[in-house]
This record gives sequence, C-alpha cells and structure tokens, in this order.
Amino acid sequence: MAVSINKAINTQELAVKEKHARNILSLGNAVLCWKFCHVFHKLLRDGHPNVITDSMRNKADLSDLSRMWGHLSEGYGAQCSIYLKLLITKMEFHVKNPRFPGNLQMTDRQLDETGENDVNNFFQMTVEMFDYLECELNLFLAVFSSLDMSRSVSVTGAGQCRLAPLIQVILDCSHLYDYTVKLLFKLHSCLPADTLEGHRDRFLEQFKKLKSLFYRSSNLQYFKRLIQIPQLPEVSPSPFYL
Repeated sequence: MAVSINKAINTQELAVKEKHARNILSLGNAVLCWKFCHVFHKLLRDGHPNVITDSMRNKADLSDLSRMWGHLSEGYGAQCSIYLKLLITKMEFHVKNPRFPGNLQMTDRQLDETGENDVNNFFQMTVEMFDYLECELNLFLAVFSSLDMSRSVSVTGAGQCRLAPLIQVILDCSHLYDYTVKLLFKLHSCLPADTLEGHRDRFLEQFKKLKSLFYRSSNLQYFKRLIQIPQLPEVSPSPFYL
C-alpha cells in the first residue's frame, strides 16, 4: 500500500492515476475502507449536490471493492461489502429521483411533487424506498451482529469506530420510514388493498426490524450524546391492517 500512496501523492505536477488511488483502498486493511465509506456517506448526505452525480462515474470501482471485501465472512471486511452496496444504492436512488436531496429532507409538498400526482410513480417510488431502506437495515444489522452488546462497547475506540457510521444510517432510516408511511397512506387511498399486499408485507417486515434497531441504539451511551433516536409506534400505522 505504501507504494501506491507514494505514487499517488507526490510533488510531481501530474494527475493521480486511478489505479494508484484504487489500490490505496483495495490493498489496505478493512478499517481504512470502513472509514472511507463513513466519510463518503457523509459527503453524499451533506456535501454539494453534484457529489452524488459526479460519484456515479466510480460506481464500477465501488462495486469491485464490495465484491472483494464480500469474500470475507467476518470482521470489517464483510461490513465494508455491505456498506459499499448501500452507498451504491443511495447514489442510484438519488440519480433516479433527483428531487430528493442527499440528506433526504423534504416537505410533504415536495414529496407529493416528486410523484407528479401519478399513482404509478408513487407505487414505483415506494418500491425503490423499500430497496434503499433494506440496504440501510442490512448495515445496521451487520454492525450490531459484530458487537458484543453485553459489554460497554460504545465507550471503546473499537466500538465507536463501528458505530459512528450508524449516525448517518439512523438519519437516512428515519426519513425513509416516514416517507414510506406517507406514500402507503396515499397509495391505499387510490388503489385496492389487494394490489398493495406486497407493499404492506414488506413494510411490516422492515418496520419490525427498524423498531428493534432503534430501540437497541437508544440504549447505547455513544448515541445519547450525538443523536436523538426516533421512537416508532408500538404497532404499525393502521391502514396496513387492511
């Protein structure tokens, strides 16, 4: 890795070669890639809007990294693979739905405008949000599964290294959950209940996972000083019992 760093970062007035930049990540240890994913996620959420579109040119490289780390069944490697898949999904969603900012914050009116008053658009958008949220939940679960929750992991450096990216995940999940609820209410007012059975089933599955993950997060000291964990209702919103 030192060779790649020296070739990529030097005093010569030449453009950094892509292969050297990639090697710094792919040949380094998994912790380096994990931290890269964390910073990249932050940039996608809160950076300039062009970060998302400009980063799409590197989608193939990110996919390669995800496949490489996916060969490891434990530790940071497996989590890096899942995180990279999330980042790719995030970019794809926002490129396909450019009205959504990277941080996903928008008003109810703006949410309505994204569907252009077309129920088919809302139907498809909800599916894409389910896919997006599924990737977020996969990372959430992977991190929690890697930690010994019986110990005070959130006050150790190693524990915080794994938990820190979940702040971005919690923020994303909060908005995605909120929007899927609103869109499902809208869809149920326009379409027969049978048509939305698949949507309801998928929502309920994700609702249960997210509720559990939010609850577990709220008990970790690390998050208490950094973010307010959303509290989901005891049962899912009423239209989904139809």
